[in-house]
Amino acid sequence: MLYQTLIVDDEEIVCRGLARFVNWKEQGFEVAGTACSVEAALAVMQQVHIDVVFMDIRMPGKTGLDLLKILQKEYPEVKSVILSGHSEFSYAQEAIRRGAVDYLTKPVSLSQITSLLARLYEEFEQQKQAIHIHANRMQALLLSAAKGYSQIDTEKYMMPFPKSWCGLSMSLTDRTLSEEDILQKKSMIQEKFLQLSPDTIVLDDEVFSLFVVVPCETESAFDSMITILEQFCPEFSEWTCGVCEMKKGAAMLHEGWKEAGHALRYLLAGNKKGVIYYKKIESLFGHDSLAMQELLPDLLKQLSDPETRSGTLPLMERALTLDKTQTVIQYQTSCIRFLIELNGYLQGITSGKMDFHKSLNKSLGNLLLCQDCQSTAECILEYLRWLVEFLDQSDAQQFGKGTIYEIQLFIRRHYGENITLNSLAEQFFLHPNYLSRLFKEKTGKNFIEYLTQVRMEKVKELLSSSNLKIIDICAIVGYDNPRYLSKVFKQYTGMTPREYGEKTKHGLNF
Repeated sequence: MLYQTLIVDDEEIVCRGLARFVNWKEQGFEVAGTACSVEAALAVMQQVHIDVVFMDIRMPGKTGLDLLKILQKEYPEVKSVILSGHSEFSYAQEAIRRGAVDYLTKPVSLSQITSLLARLYEEFEQQKQAIHIHANRMQALLLSAAKGYSQIDTEKYMMPFPKSWCGLSMSLTDRTLSEEDILQKKSMIQEKFLQLSPDTIVLDDEVFSLFVVVPCETESAFDSMITILEQFCPEFSEWTCGVCEMKKGAAMLHEGWKEAGHALRYLLAGNKKGVIYYKKIESLFGHDSLAMQELLPDLLKQLSDPETRSGTLPLMERALTLDKTQTVIQYQTSCIRFLIELNGYLQGITSGKMDFHKSLNKSLGNLLLCQDCQSTAECILEYLRWLVEFLDQSDAQQFGKGTIYEIQLFIRRHYGENITLNSLAEQFFLHPNYLSRLFKEKTGKNFIEYLTQVRMEKVKELLSSSNLKIIDICAIVGYDNPRYLSKVFKQYTGMTPREYGEKTKHGLNF
């Protein structure tokens, strides 16, 4: 990306000379426009994004100092460079005090400009990296709060959060997309939401999914937004969406995330697309069976591994007998919810290649005919027996084929975080031992080798394309100790980070 420059001088020959004779692109910049007055400069800035303004001090009418004051107030992120004559040095000093990053004395030499642009480019890149790191941290904090791992203090982190909002749990329906296509589709749908509501928060939930927090004062306002997306945004049809009820503030982030997730899995369980509101299925979630809900992650992990799959039946039997305080209706509702949640997860994990919908419908129909808790429990166990047999008869590793691809994508997106085999197994509902075996078989590398490769390639990229210090690179790629990073990098490349950076910047390829 080239940074945009505006040249402001009442002498047209100065504007033309600077624009023409400086090799801007070689330094990472381009001239977006020139102006001969403050008014003309502001007109340009209303039409075009500007990163740097080179401005003369003395101009007819408003001066460069006047423009500097306006920029400080209305465009504080823009860097200003003063062009001054020797006799105007006191003005230049005043400009520096008012926030100008530097001044150049006329006549300006190309070497001066080249040196200044090199410094500004490095500052912009460091600032961009800092913004990126900050955004990632805020994203991680919000996701952690949404998933119930932590509470978030929006005031402490100076994080604007909508007073009233509604959340969407969104999942791409096509699980065969390439990494580039996934990122493109996520970027496109984020752009659509931001166009409709600039304060929307889009969280990159999982590889194929997003959680979107949409500010809205009323349900009708939110419904209008969804209607617009459905009618005028073709990209919206590529997503399956679950929508939570209206919420207030960041404290309800986890509740909204859960509700939207329940709604999404309800659609996935039925192998359906489109949008569904949690309030339409809320009655299913009114009577929780805690034992059965807590069972889901462990059950999915055991189902994923052919060696542990047979253990799911006794695990389910124990859960079905733990809660005896519910009425038959409450018990059946809990069981229906459990089957829907289980099938929603299964459809997501298997990337839609295995259709459990017909068997689910059959089991739900049988369950609704049950007259007591015992027959209801047997109905659940009968479905689970079918599920185990079905998975055993299918390709033994069909359950995890698409998941390994998702895990690779996840690692490439989150290499800077504290990723472990156990955390991945938990997130993707796989047994850690099974994940380890399957990952090695599908990729030819174990998990640590693959994570290290992704991180080291990123280190190589940063060393070649930036002037970041090794301690900064260390934080970006997920290491705590620069010495350890240097050791791993030398084992990977045969060079220290310093040696690699020096050689690649001198045009040698490795």
